[in-house]
Amino acid sequence: MPRWSQPVAWQPPKDAAGPGELASSATSWAGGYDKRPTAPVELAKARKHVRRASTYFAVIGGISVGWGTLAELFDWTAVQGLFNWFSAGEGAIFLAIAYFARGGSMTAIVIGAALYCLDTLALLFAGYFSIVRVLIIAVLIRAVLAANLLRQQRKAASAPDQSRAA
Repeated sequence: MPRWSQPVAWQPPKDAAGPGELASSATSWAGGYDKRPTAPVELAKARKHVRRASTYFAVIGGISVGWGTLAELFDWTAVQGLFNWFSAGEGAIFLAIAYFARGGSMTAIVIGAALYCLDTLALLFAGYFSIVRVLIIAVLIRAVLAANLLRQQRKAASAPDQSRAA
């Protein structure tokens, strides 16, 4: 009978890592995201996303305050369905969020993104849909992730290095 027709069992190489070594390697690989150093390029991109989000919050707040105030003061009934004192107050909140988001506050960015999502849902249920709002939500979600990266980096930089202590 020819040799090629017989099944051959696979044999691992002699210098392969053992099960214990693989388990420790997998553990360090799976949980090592907060331990690895972040590249300066990643940090610069994260700061850029946070600044962009704060700019969006400032623009949204400025538009809401401006149009809401003008619509109520000059009694523009055509735009009072969208802009009124409520939207002016919401715009003031967005301006405050923009101030704190510019400083890199993750809490402010999360609150601002959640408030914008809720505002978008309210407008959607009122019958207004805008793809621009969906794109802004995508940018804000990216900013939340970037702010989380910056927060982890600040926490890692402020924590004492345990490897040199021993």
